[in-house]
Formats: sequence, C-alpha cells, structure tokens
Amino acid sequence: MTTDPKALLSLGTKLLDIDEARFRQVVDLLQQIGDHPEVRHTFSLIRPRLAEVRPRRRATFKRLFCEPFEDLFQLPTGNQPAPLNKVDRDAVNALWPLVEGQIGKERLRGVAGALGDSAARVEPARAFWSMASAAVADILEQTETGRFADELGLRLNPDRLRTIEDIARILTIAQPVAELKAVLSPKPIQKLHKDHLDGIQAIGRQVARGRPEALKLFILLAAARLSDPSILLGSLWDMDLGQKSSDRATLFLDLSGTVVAQIEERSRGVASAAGGTVDRMAAATLAVDLVASLEATRNAMEHSRNKDFDQRLKIIRNSVHELVRTQVLDGAETEILSAVETLIPGTDTARMAQVENQARALRKCSTIADTLGLRGALKSVTQQATASLTGTARQSLADGVGNARTGYTAIRMIELIAGPAEANQIMDDILRGGRR
Repeated sequence: MTTDPKALLSLGTKLLDIDEARFRQVVDLLQQIGDHPEVRHTFSLIRPRLAEVRPRRRATFKRLFCEPFEDLFQLPTGNQPAPLNKVDRDAVNALWPLVEGQIGKERLRGVAGALGDSAARVEPARAFWSMASAAVADILEQTETGRFADELGLRLNPDRLRTIEDIARILTIAQPVAELKAVLSPKPIQKLHKDHLDGIQAIGRQVARGRPEALKLFILLAAARLSDPSILLGSLWDMDLGQKSSDRATLFLDLSGTVVAQIEERSRGVASAAGGTVDRMAAATLAVDLVASLEATRNAMEHSRNKDFDQRLKIIRNSVHELVRTQVLDGAETEILSAVETLIPGTDTARMAQVENQARALRKCSTIADTLGLRGALKSVTQQATASLTGTARQSLADGVGNARTGYTAIRMIELIAGPAEANQIMDDILRGGRR
C-alpha cells in the first residue's frame, strides 16, 4: 500500500477492509495533510472503522473546538440511538474556519498548551473555549445582517443556524461538559448508578446557576453518553438541579418530547423497510431496543400524564408490533424448515448463518411478545416450527431417511428457537427410540 498521503485519498472505502495496523498508519498519514475537504470526505467514508478502532488522533484546535459537543455527532453505525440533538458535521466544517479567523493565529498560539495531554491543559483549554464561544456569538450576531450566509451555507441549509446557536450555548459550558464526560465514562453508559446521578446533578446545578439557558443542552449531552437516552428520563424528575418546580416540569416535558420524537424517527425507519428482504435478527434486535425505550419513557412519563405523549407512544408500539409480526414471525417457520431440509450441511455457511439468525430472532422476541400483544402469535410460530423440525430430526436420526447431519441441524435450530432444555429433551426421545 502507498505511503503517499495524497494517494490514499483515492482509496476511499477500500480503507475499511485493510488490517488494523495499516489502518492506524493510514489515519496518521491522512492527518499529515491537514484539514482539507478531501481529507474530511475520506474520514467521513471511514468513520465506521474509526469508531471501531479508535486510533489516536492528532490534537488540533478544531478537534478541541468540537470536544464539548462531539457526543452530538451522529454515529456512523446503527448500533445505538442517534443523539437527541444532532450536530451537523458539515455545519461545523463551515463554521470552524470563521471561528479560527475571528480568534486569530497569535491568540491561538497563546493557548497551544491546550493541545497537550497533561493536567496543565485545563486552563489553556478553558481559555480557548472562552475565545471560541465569543467568536461564535459574534458570528451569530453578524448573521442577523446577512453576513456569512454563503460561508455557512445558510441559504440552502437554514437549519444550520439552530446548530450554530446550540454550539454557541454549549461552548459557554464547555468546562462543566468536560467534567460531565469524566463522570459518564466510558461511553456508552448502559445503566445509571448513584455516582453517575450525583455527578449529573452536581454539575447540572452549576450550569443552572450560571447558564440556565444552556441547561437543556447539558442534559441532552448527558443523555448522549448513554446507550439509550431514555434511561435518563426516569431519574430526571427526581433530580434537584436547583430549579423552580415549574421550570423542572418544563425541562422534563421538553426532554420527554425529544425522546418520544427520536423513538418515532427510529420506528418510521422500521416501517419504511417493511415488505422487503430483511435481516430478521436485526429486526428483532431493533424491536427489543425500541420496546426498552418505550417502557423506560412510559414509566418516566407517569409524572407528566401527558395524553399527547401517551398517544404517540401507542402509535410507536403499534409500529413495533407490525415490525415483529411482518419481519420476524411471518414466514419464519417455512424459511427455517426449507433451509434445513434443502441445504447440504457444510456447503452454504452464509445461508446457514442466516437461518440460524432467523431462529435466534424468534427466541429474542419472546422477551417483548407480551408487551406487544404477540404472545399467542409467537407461541404458535414457535410450536409449529419446533414440531416440524422435530419431525425432520426424527426422520434423519431415528428412521435413517436422508443425511444424519440434517437431523442434527434441525436439533440445533430447535435449540435456538426453544432453548437447550427443549432441544435436549427431543434429542433424548429420538435416541431412546433408536434407529429403526
């Protein structure tokens, strides 16, 4: 592979497939080019691998600028919900040169210590964020007279103004956000413990006193460090952030609405995929995640008793119900049985892996079937599939009809669908009968 940084730009998504050591080397070489459009485009293409490998990135003022709000960048993978308040990378790419120009090279040199790794970076970093905050505020003020509209792409993307306003507010609380990130580490947090909640509350009170207008964004940043943002809802109502009760209720309803809107967005994505070729396991995983978010949100919102939210959650539940019914249950028995009976064992591993995932999807959905009102439908599919697979296993292993490996594959599918106890019982029954 070439070591010419500029030549690497032509490789694009091919960089996703190289080994980890070379990938880290490529990232280092790309960083040598600097912050140019081609480099940004290449990094956007390889961002899924960056999130996975997490190579050491060269410290730059642009990266330091993004540090307070970096958790609001949408992740390249679909493994977890998007942030509740997404920040557009393109908006940041357009904004940063203006901020850099406003601050000036001489002042940036004065805070170069912020780019180090030691504890000595704290004060220069604080000074840098203060300068950046003032610069963004000044840029925003000038946009009111039409200046920077072209540079920021505001005519084509008016929503960017909201993003820049959010960035301006977040930069005013950059230091509390740095403390928050230390409390909620490593990311993503799967479950909030007392030390997490105490940290959010203590830092949140500081923000509420000094920058009350940024408190909602602070809470959204906290939610962005969780595996599921709805986890925070249940604890937010009881959290003392030093607000009046009316302000607390407003914040809770505001965040609740944002969480519900996000779940709606995820469920709409599910609905648009219905009817096509689907990965049943991926559908089951998404359904389980959505139900967890629904339950956490519904439980937390008992405090609000908001009928509009209740209705929206009901619509989402119905969407997830349809997802499981159409993409996990429908046709599952036929597809699994057909594959087991027609595949020659050991010849099509990709197809067999797909069928195993279909079986796993059925079992995975058993945890949410009651919530979705699908207990009876799932039980029927599971029982029919198990009965058919048992017949196939008995024919192959006890009656000697066909390939014995087909019988063992059928037992394997029963194990994935109904569990090892059921599979072992069926296997014992067949073996006790012996070959006839």
